[in-house]
Amino acid sequence: MKVYETNFRETYKQICLLTGEEILAKVNLRDIFDYPVEEKMDGFLTYGYIDEETGFKFKILASAQIDGDKIKVFSASYKKVVAFRRAEIEDVEIKILPDKYASAFTDKIKILEDNFAFDKGKEKTRYIKTIDSLRHPNFPDDVAVYFHGENLQPEQAWVRCTSVEGNLLTGTLLNELQQDFGVHSGDKINFGVADFNGENICAVIWH
Repeated sequence: MKVYETNFRETYKQICLLTGEEILAKVNLRDIFDYPVEEKMDGFLTYGYIDEETGFKFKILASAQIDGDKIKVFSASYKKVVAFRRAEIEDVEIKILPDKYASAFTDKIKILEDNFAFDKGKEKTRYIKTIDSLRHPNFPDDVAVYFHGENLQPEQAWVRCTSVEGNLLTGTLLNELQQDFGVHSGDKINFGVADFNGENICAVIWH
């Protein structure tokens, strides 16, 4: 399975194995880890997380060696921290690993989560499946919102979700609209979810 074939929720806060020459070529292993020089690596164990400014990322936790169905993990000490942006590795092979692999990296994962101070309100919006078709593939907090107004043409803009209360979501408008809907880039807006023609779920705001 390739990275682009996964939904962000499948890999969010999960231990993911990234393998292949493409991913290995992106870093110099010995710049990141201390491990036996004679060992050949096949990929990395990573942790999926969301950085609002740079998008969905996979942080390297350890290098790995594949032997059939077995994964040998080299969880040596860090020399420096490296994370891959999802947008840069869409064609890389990925495998989502069982929870048992996370136990060895509890401290590293906690440091990462502390650094990004996951907001409870924002976290709730990340589990709303009805807006998945409107999410930016590499920035899952950003959704396409369609603005409607009297005597105005429907217009789409990107909104970064910040919280949800019942059926009402709140977010920050990320780009300037071409028409005058009474809101501007950087404004907080409320929006809902609508079902058009029984098929497409769209986020809509009325002004």
